[in-house]
Amino acid sequence: MNKLLTQAPLAVAISSTLVALSTVASEQANSSPSATETIQVYGYQYEGYAEHMPQSGTKTDVEWLDVPQAVSVVTKTEMQDRGAVRLVDALDGVAGVNNTLGEGSRDQFMIRGFDSLNDIYRDGMRDDGTLQSYRSLANVERVEIVKGPSGALYGRGSAGGIINLVTKRANGENFTYAKGSVGSNSQYVGQVDSSMSLSDKVNGRINLEYRQSDSYVDHVDSNDFFIAPTIRVLPAEGHTIDIDVEYVHQELVPYRGVPSKNGKPVDVPISTYFGGTNDYQESDSIRVAADYEWRLSEQWVWNNRAAFNQIELEQKGTRQGKVTGDDVSQTVNNFGYDPRTTTTIQSELIWETNDNQLMLGADFNQIDIDLTLASDKTLPPQNIYNPVVGLTPDPGFKPFRKNTTTTTAVYVQDVYTLGDLSLIGNVRYDSMDLEQQKAGADKEKLDDDKVSYRTGLVYRINYDTSVYASLARSWQLPYAGTYINPKLAEFFHTDLKEVGVKAYLLDNALMLNAALFQIDQEQPQTNVDGDVIDKIEVRHQGIELEARGQITKQWDISVGYSYLDAKDKATGKKPNDVSDHLFSLWSTYQLDDNWRLGGGVKYVGDRYAGDDEAVALGDYTTMDLMAAYTSGRHKIQANAYNILDEKYILGATNGTSGLNQIGYGAPAEFMLSYGYQL
Repeated sequence: MNKLLTQAPLAVAISSTLVALSTVASEQANSSPSATETIQVYGYQYEGYAEHMPQSGTKTDVEWLDVPQAVSVVTKTEMQDRGAVRLVDALDGVAGVNNTLGEGSRDQFMIRGFDSLNDIYRDGMRDDGTLQSYRSLANVERVEIVKGPSGALYGRGSAGGIINLVTKRANGENFTYAKGSVGSNSQYVGQVDSSMSLSDKVNGRINLEYRQSDSYVDHVDSNDFFIAPTIRVLPAEGHTIDIDVEYVHQELVPYRGVPSKNGKPVDVPISTYFGGTNDYQESDSIRVAADYEWRLSEQWVWNNRAAFNQIELEQKGTRQGKVTGDDVSQTVNNFGYDPRTTTTIQSELIWETNDNQLMLGADFNQIDIDLTLASDKTLPPQNIYNPVVGLTPDPGFKPFRKNTTTTTAVYVQDVYTLGDLSLIGNVRYDSMDLEQQKAGADKEKLDDDKVSYRTGLVYRINYDTSVYASLARSWQLPYAGTYINPKLAEFFHTDLKEVGVKAYLLDNALMLNAALFQIDQEQPQTNVDGDVIDKIEVRHQGIELEARGQITKQWDISVGYSYLDAKDKATGKKPNDVSDHLFSLWSTYQLDDNWRLGGGVKYVGDRYAGDDEAVALGDYTTMDLMAAYTSGRHKIQANAYNILDEKYILGATNGTSGLNQIGYGAPAEFMLSYGYQL
């Protein structure tokens, strides 16, 4: 971590600025009611940007200050202020997290420089059902992000961190909220959130959303329908049962960006489309989940969860290949899930005393993939500066392979408090079995048993401030367990070293977090017999600074900065689409009972496409604004994005193909919304 020491002055400077700003605001807050009070604006309630008890860092109610790892939370209020509709919108300002192209058809994020495509969870359980799509926020209460390897709690994966979506619950409130939005590129969004108490022991809630949009890219559009009913049953004191159903239908045209030449993306209008006019992706996803909490006593809680995801998907995509002169080759690659299912069963028993909290857990997860795949490589090349777009061949969908990945695990976590000192220990044992059956080939198998761990130390400097240190190890399956490659027959492992400081300011209304981390990953390479013949070693080290919450009763803020030095140890080169600097500032101010104004800026530093720094993607800065007017039960909100209309590269597809599948980001856009609270 020696190189990070050179960044220490920058970290101290930014931390000092945040503290100084908070100190000034504290003087203002002392002469007014407590900063933790919520603002009630007629029919609308603003809950602020601070969440004091995120559960993703320990899966229990350990306070945020006592979690020895960086944890960020995007609250419902912040998502509303940003006008966020999809998950990619909600995570736009989280330190250490950046979105990338995702093949132009799905959410895909980099956390501390590691791909987190397969590290998204719903209420603490792996959520693979909509991983090939853009996730809706219609039934999401908040989003929690745990930074760094988290395998000791969540199992395989999570080299850079995990993203946990917390579902809106039927908590007995009676309301109905309807909202309609219109925006640039013929975007229309309709939403309904209705909650009701059906009886003394049964509550219900339903969220619906319809979304359609064209795009700033020619021939690219999308159409989505989402419905998510949930029921809460309270059969007896201490017993709570939540049953969730979620159905998503999505149609879109994949956007695979533009090719590159001479180490730079081709400079064409951002509306330029290289695909086929008959390209498409269509998917139907359903998720059914149940959560049973039994509070046996004041000291004992038993949580049992189960979830089933199924997705059926077809995608026809025209892709760019190799550039020769001013021409780029093209192929058509169809793939589909017929279907892909995920089954998860989880049980956790928690015993808590005055100075100790013990959690014992067991977890079963199985993913079954029936993959169809076909390709047609007979397309003529396209001119990289003036592509002629039309219909491309459709090779259909042929049975290709079936994969089953099964994980069975047991784990334990203990949090022991001795005065101002807290010790946390996690150990998890996973038995992982993979099977693969390619059409016309013999069955292939890969299995292993692994132990993940985390050990942490937290010291409370005072009631509102803590410092922490942690060590952790997680295991990753090559290709996230969705494919067996005989030359990657050994699991990867990732080690974390992290120290940090956390603090509450302004009567707990503002949360500050500073972290210094180092993540080392080893990727063994094997021959066809499974013998290790080489290994790739990468190191990602950096600094994260973040503040979330309220400066005053009226003033909300979310600000984050991260510096990341990520490289292959042997070559010294950056991985695909990873920036060294990320900065985001978003803030809103409640002028009076009616008006709420806000805005923000985001900076993404230099990146490269591919793992060999072959194509420079450059850096970019975008600025957003918002204004909302509330009167009684009515609310009108306007959001403007990228108001300076900066032309920039959003990201690149990973691997060799990423050199010629580089996506431009959106130009200046707006959205106008009207909401009515019953």
